[in-house]
Amino acid sequence: MTVKASVDAGAEEPGALEPTEAEIDAWATRERRRREDWLKGPTEEERAEYAQSIRQRRLAEAFDESERRIGDVARKGLRMGRETQLAAEGAMRVTYRWWRRTFNELVEAGREWEEETTLPVRRRRVPLDDEES
Repeated sequence: MTVKASVDAGAEEPGALEPTEAEIDAWATRERRRREDWLKGPTEEERAEYAQSIRQRRLAEAFDESERRIGDVARKGLRMGRETQLAAEGAMRVTYRWWRRTFNELVEAGREWEEETTLPVRRRRVPLDDEES
């Protein structure tokens, strides 16, 4: 029965949820002061805090920009290093293939030159040791 009594007691006081006149007046006074303070503008302390927050934000933005630039330079450096490696390997391959082809051509040209410029070999009879005596 105590639960029912407390529910009935709450039902008997409909004005318990509404603010009193004193609370309304206190709120109105606080709100009036807050609005007057807002119209006066920021205090020196608030201005200093705001200036400090702007400096910190700009510093953070500059740091972020520097980090981004460093990242870009690092990526370009890696790409350039890789492309340089590929270019060097490609140059070695081209040089090797050129050298092999050129070497083979030079050897073939040398054989042709020998064939064209050497005199035919005369066959001569070589005496055997028995025949000399």
